[in-house]
Amino acid sequence: MSDLPAEITALVGQNQYKKTATFPVELSYSYNTLSATENGNPLYWDAAVADELTGGMTVPPSTMSLWMRPHRWEPGATEEQVALQVHFDLKEQLGLPEAIMSDNTLILHEPVRPGDVISHHQVLRSISGEKTTKLGTGRFWVIDIEYHNQRDELVGIESYTGFGYSLSLRDRDASGVPLAQKPTPVARPSLPPAVETLPELAYDVTATTVVLGAVASRDWRPMHHDFKFATERNGTQDIFLNTPNLAAWFERYITDWTGPRGRIGRMTFRMRDSVYPDDQMVFSGRVSGTNTDDAGCEWAEIDITVSVGERLCCTCTARVAIPTDNNDNPWARKGDHWTP
Repeated sequence: MSDLPAEITALVGQNQYKKTATFPVELSYSYNTLSATENGNPLYWDAAVADELTGGMTVPPSTMSLWMRPHRWEPGATEEQVALQVHFDLKEQLGLPEAIMSDNTLILHEPVRPGDVISHHQVLRSISGEKTTKLGTGRFWVIDIEYHNQRDELVGIESYTGFGYSLSLRDRDASGVPLAQKPTPVARPSLPPAVETLPELAYDVTATTVVLGAVASRDWRPMHHDFKFATERNGTQDIFLNTPNLAAWFERYITDWTGPRGRIGRMTFRMRDSVYPDDQMVFSGRVSGTNTDDAGCEWAEIDITVSVGERLCCTCTARVAIPTDNNDNPWARKGDHWTP
């Protein structure tokens, strides 16, 4: 990072933008996310199941970032309010007008419940040197977000890898079409032998799918609902699924297999290509191994891919607590007995 201004490098590792949400956690947002991904997990729909497993209603872990996203406008605001402010600061400071997210990691601790008020802060972890991708020339950066509830209990830690870039003439073909609009097949990664294979999930994506997911996660960025912005500003072929919505789809896919007793501890995914309207996305997964930690919690390590035809769009690894028998409930684990 020696080519970066000192005032930017000085921010690496510093806590920034500590904020508390101006609204409490609400089940209505939870239902929007579940509806957008057609997730029927009874843990979030059936109060009796929730009482048995988690001592009351909780919201899906994949909605964690939803509670740090501000209203686009509220009284007293002088300009559009945005989530992940460090990301937008870097775009402006580095002169990189466009940006996408390429990687996301969720580490999940205390469940979030209706009525909780979530606070968070952001930490810039790193900035790369200049890189050229199919989108353009720019830099990658990693931003962590730490979430706590009103009791100062750690709810989770989320990490985003963003790529800020600028489209240029050399990033377009002779007709002026951004090269990013020309999909390039990506080889599927080699995966370890499966202990168990998860059933495939195929879903036909429409523009409504994309917009529903963005609205459910309170993501107002126009590349997820505005075709002209997505194609002309971001250089993509259409609007595309956003990061929190993909997290929610991965959660649905995993818990379709585990059932409501399965508890996700950690989930990391890389967005290698976008998922657009008229795509059929296909989730495939396998358990690559299982282990039991010192507290007696049994974990399954799961590898997942999302493909559209020959295009590999996402890869994901997840660490999921699974019950050892009918009397075991991973959701009852707390403190040192829960190490995601």
